[in-house]
Amino acid sequence: MSSDVIPATQATSSSWLASVGTAAGWAWDGLKVTGSVINDIGANTTRNTVCTTATVAGGVMGGWSGSAIGGAVGTLICPGIGTAVGSFLGGASAAVVAGKATIVVTDRILDDMNYDIETVSCEKCGRGFRLKMYKEGREKLCYRCK
Repeated sequence: MSSDVIPATQATSSSWLASVGTAAGWAWDGLKVTGSVINDIGANTTRNTVCTTATVAGGVMGGWSGSAIGGAVGTLICPGIGTAVGSFLGGASAAVVAGKATIVVTDRILDDMNYDIETVSCEKCGRGFRLKMYKEGREKLCYRCK
């Protein structure tokens, strides 16, 4: 009797590893977002949380897409092991690239919106400067006078 279905007893080790890896990834992402929330509470802002959440979402979406594409390419090259290796490499590399790209795009958009950025006067020279509250806190001196 021939079947293309892998019995559950043979698939448990790779399934277990995938489950543990997924859980670890979600836990790490949760810690990153939690750290941003804590920073924002201290600075009375929300931008760090918005940026981190967008970066996590971008990384996840990029990872899923890259994994699918890498798995397809790996299957074309060497079905079986090529699928696994291609899926892993495609997912990991795409998640990193998409996460980094999301940081750049999110910062640019939020800077253009002046999100958690105020224009204040320097206490020493009187010049106006853009204060990034989410990064610098309640700084009172411009970059020239620091």
